[in-house]
Amino acid sequence: MPTGTTAPGEAPARRRRPAAADRAAPYLFIAPFLLSFALFFLIPSASSAALSLFSYRGYGEPDFVGLRNYASLLGSPDFRLSVANTVFYWLVPLIPLVVGGFLLAVLVRSRLTIAPGALRPVYFVPQVMAPVAAALVWRVMFSSDGVVNSLLPSDVDWLTDPTTGRWSVAALIVWRGIGWYFVVFLAGLASVPDETLEAATVDGANAWQRLVHVTVPLMRPIFLFAVVIDTIQSLQLFTEPNLLLGTGTAGIAPRAAAPLMNQVVLNIQGGQFGLASAVGWMMFAAIAVVSAIQFRLLRERA
Repeated sequence: MPTGTTAPGEAPARRRRPAAADRAAPYLFIAPFLLSFALFFLIPSASSAALSLFSYRGYGEPDFVGLRNYASLLGSPDFRLSVANTVFYWLVPLIPLVVGGFLLAVLVRSRLTIAPGALRPVYFVPQVMAPVAAALVWRVMFSSDGVVNSLLPSDVDWLTDPTTGRWSVAALIVWRGIGWYFVVFLAGLASVPDETLEAATVDGANAWQRLVHVTVPLMRPIFLFAVVIDTIQSLQLFTEPNLLLGTGTAGIAPRAAAPLMNQVVLNIQGGQFGLASAVGWMMFAAIAVVSAIQFRLLRERA
């Protein structure tokens, strides 16, 4: 006759919750994130993708135009020029940021540096400076009667000429960003095993050989991370060119030095919301393709 007691030596039976409740519990914990992700990313992204196929001025009925917005952008000289400017702002600072940040990290970790703990915050200070403040400092330095022309000495229109203006923006990007890459590579260098470097030293490798043949290969995932982040930030660049080269009440950089993001702003100001959405999705496609290529070329091989 069954009873409610447990026989000696027998483990007490555990009551199990329904299987459906077990499966649903994790989703209840992540439900707030999923809800906010859908409301603030998925739905706006889908709406923007649909809007890129319409001609819409913000009022009235949208007019379906298919891929005409994309064709119009590809045929626009201003769009092609802004793409070329964005590629310039991406590729020119890339080597100084990545290579310079890595070499600074190697230098700080070496025995050649005095007081490395004091240098780390110094290198990172430009990164924490507000972009507006950094651009104002740069405008003073590169003005026609500024510090740069006084030191050279020269009479170069660094900010008014679009050609030299683009180089000034690239210099500002390097100055502000190199501290961030320095910190990234400094953290990456800390993950390189000391035993591996000691073994290379025992095998007769000098400092340069250890750096090239041991440290750099082990740092390949860090280099990949740095290059991909730089690509994403550069293709979305907006603040530095417009703060440094912007003129007039709108504060927009001249078309000869304007980045691709200016096409989004100008189309929104002109009431061309379909074109602005198309520019955004073309930027997204470019970032996705370039990042995929970088992952393919730089990922760690087995």
